[in-house]
Amino acid sequence: MSSFLSGAWVEIDQAAFKHNFREAQRLARVLLEPVFNRQVEVLSVVKADSYGHGMLAAVKVFRKEGGRFFAVSNVNEAAVLRSGGFRDQILVFEATLTETAGAMVKLAVTPALCTLEMARALDRAAGKAGKLMPVHIKVDTGMSRLGVWYADLLPFVRKVLKLDNIYIEGFLTHFPVADSDRKFTELQSEVFSDTVADLIKESVPFKYLHAANSMGLAGYKNHYFNLVRPGIMLYGLYPDKSLRGKVDLKPVMAVKTRVLLVKTIHRGRGISYGHTARAAKDTPVAVLAIGYSDGYFRALSNKAEVLLNGKRCRILGRVTMDQVIVDISQAGRVKTGDIAVVLGRQKSGEISAEEIAAWAGTINYEVTCNLGNRLPRVLK
Repeated sequence: MSSFLSGAWVEIDQAAFKHNFREAQRLARVLLEPVFNRQVEVLSVVKADSYGHGMLAAVKVFRKEGGRFFAVSNVNEAAVLRSGGFRDQILVFEATLTETAGAMVKLAVTPALCTLEMARALDRAAGKAGKLMPVHIKVDTGMSRLGVWYADLLPFVRKVLKLDNIYIEGFLTHFPVADSDRKFTELQSEVFSDTVADLIKESVPFKYLHAANSMGLAGYKNHYFNLVRPGIMLYGLYPDKSLRGKVDLKPVMAVKTRVLLVKTIHRGRGISYGHTARAAKDTPVAVLAIGYSDGYFRALSNKAEVLLNGKRCRILGRVTMDQVIVDISQAGRVKTGDIAVVLGRQKSGEISAEEIAAWAGTINYEVTCNLGNRLPRVLK
């Protein structure tokens, strides 16, 4: 119903969710299981509302495929999962604000720990609740964001081990340049492995090691990690074009809008705000019900294309808050109420998130997060 009441909407292909999760499982089996000689678990990254695809819908499908471990950005996202009825293990990446310690204990999540202040706050909160709380320790091997610098890890761990109400379940790191600097990423893996080896020598107990995000999982052989952490690939998007042909992914998201009006703009007339485009000749156009308030970037002005009747139609002039104007000269018969595809397939045509990202000067992650978080969703 929402697709008919709204001028623009997102369609989510749940079968594609399933396919991509199985592909992540397959890669984990190929790359890791022969080494560990046991099943490697998939930690599904569902932060940012599953990159705009709908966290609750995604988790529902992933659970049916055997997923039992999910990663979110913050405690609020964890609360959404818990309120949705999901009782599986949740890793929270942002775990530095001590005022969230009580909520994390109450929600029974697993924080990605990197400060002693938070460790002590969690220990106090868990003690008051009579609980023993697992934590994963985030190790900074070159991201320079959240994390304990790898050279400082051992003394940090020794202090955490003295706390009574939390225990170390795992260690993780993150790859910042896996798509652009293979040598540095491989060095990160070695540093992480060597650092953990030092912990093992000191008999530090833990269950999980993980670093393999989508690019790490699909593009590198991480023989010493036993938990994989795919994000963007679960939604059918490639973290780097080099993985096409190596991994079979299916896009989950399609974005569609409706034609509000069909008209002719006569030669010489300016188009949209600022008149950044003018009609070189009498031009048939369609006004579509999507704009930057819906997450369709203003940077796409005079660049992007949409599909009408399966044919590419270029945006003329600036993207406005609620509408865009497109040239329908090559689209055949178009009428008010027709459906245009902004992202996805229509007949033999396709507009990809990567293509939109290139027009806008950004990445495919940002495309789906913006469109998916603002528009109503229809599950298929």
